[in-house]
Amino acid sequence: MEAFLRDKGYNTAICKTKWEKSGGVTAENYEFIDVVRSDSKRYFIDMDLASEFVIARPTNFYENLFQYLSRVYVGKTEDLKHILKVTIDVAKQSLKSDDGGAANCDGGEIVVAFDSVARSSTHRDAVL
Repeated sequence: MEAFLRDKGYNTAICKTKWEKSGGVTAENYEFIDVVRSDSKRYFIDMDLASEFVIARPTNFYENLFQYLSRVYVGKTEDLKHILKVTIDVAKQSLKSDDGGAANCDGGEIVVAFDSVARSSTHRDAVL
């Protein structure tokens, strides 16, 4: 993808992050594509965003929210931050839940906010 965009004239780079095991958290690495348009607008591309949010014991609410998360993300960093915040907050609630998967929060507003950002920021709507 990065080479394809570069061939089309975009300023692109594959970015890699890596962290070591710390405090019981497993070592990981993460890759994404950074694209800067000629008008200096910057886009973030993640070819498998949804896989970063698979959890072992999701509540029904988390599973419903997860359906709104695009597998491929193309969008602005600000929109991604919003998606991450909502997803992480609901994942935390899901992991703390001991109710066997039932929704444990009023999520109507979260889903609406999440859906509006996710739909406006995914590869379906982004125009590089």
